[in-house]
Amino acid sequence: MVGVLYALACALSWAAGSVSMKNLSKKLDPFTLNAPRALVGGIALLILAAATGRTSGAQDLSPQALILMVGSMALGGGVGDSLYVTSMSLIGVSRAYPISCSYPAITLVLAALFLDEPITPAVVAGMVLVIGGVMLISRPSGTDSRPTSARAHRTGVVLALLAAACWAGASIILSPATEGVDPILVSAVRLPALALIFWGLVGLRGTAGTLRTLSRKEWLTISLGGLVGMGVGSLLFVVALSHLGPTRTAILTSTSPLFAIPMTVLFMNERPSRAVLVGTAVTVAGVALVS
Repeated sequence: MVGVLYALACALSWAAGSVSMKNLSKKLDPFTLNAPRALVGGIALLILAAATGRTSGAQDLSPQALILMVGSMALGGGVGDSLYVTSMSLIGVSRAYPISCSYPAITLVLAALFLDEPITPAVVAGMVLVIGGVMLISRPSGTDSRPTSARAHRTGVVLALLAAACWAGASIILSPATEGVDPILVSAVRLPALALIFWGLVGLRGTAGTLRTLSRKEWLTISLGGLVGMGVGSLLFVVALSHLGPTRTAILTSTSPLFAIPMTVLFMNERPSRAVLVGTAVTVAGVALVS
């Protein structure tokens, strides 16, 4: 049960970080926005690791464990997120998001194949309910459709599926690297690595100049979002993974949109639709089964 709470707290952290970035996401592209967020979160985790004496364990990490830790973040946060953003640009979020929501199902299959995780009827039923509920919650209220050629549509669908596969694969390859390793140390390795990846993309895209247009209030929002959404969220994800394994962690952390609903109602005066309310009930039922 402790692992379930960690996973749900992770989803809450991701939701808080996402909601806080909603307005800024209209001003900056995802990579430029996430680069300073990952940097703030990564520095916070490094400070936490040093303050709690976890850094001394770094010398005991095997090269294989380091490769898996950094590789999982590069695969999920670097390649996976990039594929998802490209997919959205081709087929829109109303199509890309539901397709990418399949990543818990892909995680379940990969975990069964490579990690010998047992597949129980309750977990499968819970996964189906959570994915269905999240799709209802995340369905845009407006028409997000856009005219696309048949080729662009096929490409967008394939990229969304590949993004889901990357996110699932990231959980699978991280799982063995966390065995017997302190979660704070794991997180202090992974998030700074993601920050380097994002800043590399910013450098390649030449978009760093847009950060100079931000106000102090916007920088504060980015810093808090990075601390909570990426720093705390990354740590809670690793802790949940060590308790639950990749499949249940993927299912439970995918409930992030569920926690975003009350935040948007309270802080952005958005009214939940009937589909959102139904999706909430379905998602909660799925979480109960997985728990």
